[in-house]
Amino acid sequence: MRRLKDKIAVVTGAAEGIGLAISQMFALEGCKVAMCDINLSKCETESSLINKKGGETIPFECSVDNSSQMENVVKAVMNSFKQIDVLVNNAAIAVQGNIVEMPEEDWDTLMNVNLKGVFIGIKTVLPHMLKKRSGSIISLSSLQASRSWNDWTAYAAAKGGINAMTVQLAGQFGNQNVRFNTISPGAINTPMNERRQKEEGESFLKASIDQAAMLRLGTTEEVAQTAVFLASDESRFITGEDIKVDGGLSALPRYIEN
Repeated sequence: MRRLKDKIAVVTGAAEGIGLAISQMFALEGCKVAMCDINLSKCETESSLINKKGGETIPFECSVDNSSQMENVVKAVMNSFKQIDVLVNNAAIAVQGNIVEMPEEDWDTLMNVNLKGVFIGIKTVLPHMLKKRSGSIISLSSLQASRSWNDWTAYAAAKGGINAMTVQLAGQFGNQNVRFNTISPGAINTPMNERRQKEEGESFLKASIDQAAMLRLGTTEEVAQTAVFLASDESRFITGEDIKVDGGLSALPRYIEN
């Protein structure tokens, strides 16, 4: 069953991790995907691999905090396919630091990508969805928007802003059949987390596993399956919601790093 047949999607941060898994699964479900990433070379490679397996994707170089680049992507997609049915705001960076010691430039960089980038994506795509009175906008949030992790204030603030924006827009545009939802992953086996493991050692991996009720890391495919559901007509009566894909992490007491 091709649950996204005839749909057109724009996915940011699509060259690796969760964004790549979403692009792969969307294509498998019959969706045509505009894969956007700052790393064009890797995006082209992954797009080609998907297309060789029968998918239909187009790679784009795009920094989500650059409105001109996002406008160019949307213009190209509209010229090629005449519609955009799904936007996945996935691109993000991780900057950890004590709020007292964090340079202001680090805060601004994170907010520009993680929060302003979502604003630009929505601002650019939404008018096309409103014209056809249909669309699903999915933004990747985080459990950190509602739970405390030491030294992750900036990241949590950006994700909390995404959640608030999503609820506001869901209420405003529900009567025009454009839906807004977020996905909050827990500890997922992504390249970003693999880099953290190399920096912080095996204790980080153990803590990531121990904090989940299911005692394992989640996979990018498990997050992508949730995105497929939210992009599909199966979720047509769901808007303004945050779906946690966390293996029960949020069911347990607050995680405190050793």
